[in-house]
Amino acid sequence: MVKRKGKALKFGMHPRNVLRQPPDYTKLAIKYKDFRQVCQLELTGKVSVDFRNEKTLRELTKTLLKEYFDLDVNFAPGSLVPTLALRLNYILWLEDLMEPLKLEEIRGIDIGCGSSCIYSLLGAKKNGWHMLALESKLLNIEYARENVKRNQLQGLIDVFAQPDKNSIFKSYFLEKQQETDFHFCLCNPPFFDSNLPNPFGGNTRNPERRPAPNNVRTGSQEELTCVGGEVQFVQRIIDESLENQQRVRIFTTMLGVKANVPKILDYLKERQVANVSTTEFHQGHTTRWAVAWSYHSEPLSQAATTSN
Repeated sequence: MVKRKGKALKFGMHPRNVLRQPPDYTKLAIKYKDFRQVCQLELTGKVSVDFRNEKTLRELTKTLLKEYFDLDVNFAPGSLVPTLALRLNYILWLEDLMEPLKLEEIRGIDIGCGSSCIYSLLGAKKNGWHMLALESKLLNIEYARENVKRNQLQGLIDVFAQPDKNSIFKSYFLEKQQETDFHFCLCNPPFFDSNLPNPFGGNTRNPERRPAPNNVRTGSQEELTCVGGEVQFVQRIIDESLENQQRVRIFTTMLGVKANVPKILDYLKERQVANVSTTEFHQGHTTRWAVAWSYHSEPLSQAATTSN
């Protein structure tokens, strides 16, 4: 069992991330009854959190979203429970990419919003962004729309039901040909390769350099796996971006394996995409990587190439 009691998170979290300063779980447990019920009380009187327990992780994420952003969010049973620190790092990086553009109104696409719709909710609530949330799983669509409605963000977020699971933007752009264009897209792609006999069995980290993550893995097989894993999924985003170069100003995606970053950069280079930027997201024992590319002439903000 892994417990975290309030020790400082690993250096490198985005400087504007409110979770750089670890939450006071004791105060949160006093304030939020549902969170209190899944916490453990130490002999010292402090509260500890078992990050290997899915129910605990679910209540923690709900509590943090309510405490820091006044967002009331539910998750579909068995669906991915997002860790807030990582999602905030991604949103803050997008803010950095958008800042040089000096836009009065920002429109983004959330590829695979999941049942929580967390990226779109954060973008809309925190920054007033107009978000298009794409999702193909029916139960996730139902929960995502309820989360948007519950937080009264229908005017900023549109949850679009993808009719084709193999489509990234294509289905939406074909149906909404006259609709407005977008300034960015974001994606947390399925991590594992469904072609493998044991998709979840591979070890992608060097245990001597990167300790195992504390959090239990959550999410349905559909959310966590796809043919070819994250590399082929992101390659599909790149392929569709070539067909929609002017519909989205800056394309971005997250990656879960460091070794996959050069594979994606090579794929972009082979397609003569030169305007590219990368970054890292650090939170606790977990590191993620992200790639951005654009077909516009303005170079991507170099200030946004790191998150530390």
